[in-house]
Amino acid sequence: MRYKYLDFETIKAASDIISAIVDSSLQEREGVVPVKSDKFSFFKKSPDYISLSFKNTEVYLKIKMNIQKGMNIIEETTKIQKEIKDEIIHLTGLKVRRVDLFIDKIIHHSSLEDFR
Repeated sequence: MRYKYLDFETIKAASDIISAIVDSSLQEREGVVPVKSDKFSFFKKSPDYISLSFKNTEVYLKIKMNIQKGMNIIEETTKIQKEIKDEIIHLTGLKVRRVDLFIDKIIHHSSLEDFR
């Protein structure tokens, strides 16, 4: 997929695929939970912990998450960034410029289920 600019349908399809990649990647990880919001938006389909933008054919991604206390944050976030970036490139062919991860809270193992 080599375009100078993306059309609406391509952006919509890529957004859906990228959201699924992020969801899957975070669900598979022990001790990592996406940040859930109490805000309700009728028009917003993608999860509120994912912020996705495109510039020409490049992808910029921001993900908010909680992480379990005691985990090596740098090691874990580096793995998550690489996994998500590689999957986006593999499944969409788009260039991933940034995958920024933001840790909202460090949570105790006993309260991990409260954040899911």
